[in-house]
Amino acid sequence: MKIFLQNHKPFEKHFKIKFKEPQIKIHSNGFFSVTLDWTSTKDTVNFWRFKYPQLAHVTFGGAARYKNKTYLIHSAAFEFPDLSDDDLAPLKMTSWFDICIGHETDEEYSSRKLEYVFFEKTKYGLICWFAPNNWEDWDNAKDFQQ
Repeated sequence: MKIFLQNHKPFEKHFKIKFKEPQIKIHSNGFFSVTLDWTSTKDTVNFWRFKYPQLAHVTFGGAARYKNKTYLIHSAAFEFPDLSDDDLAPLKMTSWFDICIGHETDEEYSSRKLEYVFFEKTKYGLICWFAPNNWEDWDNAKDFQQ
């Protein structure tokens, strides 16, 4: 499994912010969390515009290439609501960046298929949560025995 950060380079180039390496954790309940932070590379006057992201969309499926390997991915895309269309239009860039969890093989993908659940905002970053497929399978849930 691998974490991919996509469509973030234009933000770094045009707005002088730097995305840190995403950190992934596997939790005891089977959920995965991906923590992503960013900083200002210069004294960016308008860095406040990158304070709180929002979810743009979720993509199920797709592929990414890394070191001659193909990964099947699930993605959650985020955007900065304080950036206007006037900020982005002349730059010819998307308004969002993606956090993707990639699986190298179909077998790994089917056995550990994940789905986006929710995200939490941090001051200049976010925590994106993924859960195992069918995590909300209430029909097969069992009562807790004391």
